[in-house]
Amino acid sequence: MVSHIEKLRVRWVDTDGSGIIHYTAAFRYFEVAEWELFRKVGIPPGLQDMPVGFPRVSVNATFYAPLRADDEIAVHIHPQRVGNTSITFALEIFRDETLCVSGTVTAVFTGEHEKPVPVPEKIRLALTPQ
Repeated sequence: MVSHIEKLRVRWVDTDGSGIIHYTAAFRYFEVAEWELFRKVGIPPGLQDMPVGFPRVSVNATFYAPLRADDEIAVHIHPQRVGNTSITFALEIFRDETLCVSGTVTAVFTGEHEKPVPVPEKIRLALTPQ
């Protein structure tokens, strides 16, 4: 299975008044990991030069332990499911060995008039174990 681990550091701007990351920061970290997974497997970041859209249709996160400014984190990502028109990624954020956040992101490939289209073959092959 193709996977990626993106190492990041929690920035002050990502925290709220309590000094813990604002929940939206987890989704930004998820997106950075997705971008780098695509780069790793040869898919143009942001799907540049591809005639498709890739809107998120479902995102979720469960928070287990707090993350604070300057924490070093590792964002783990892998495709959980490659469907006919969508991909669901499973993600986990660790601080050292502690699982702090887990979640999923599902995006659908769209074409003309924002209608779902099949996952491009290049992407399916890059993300599916051979």
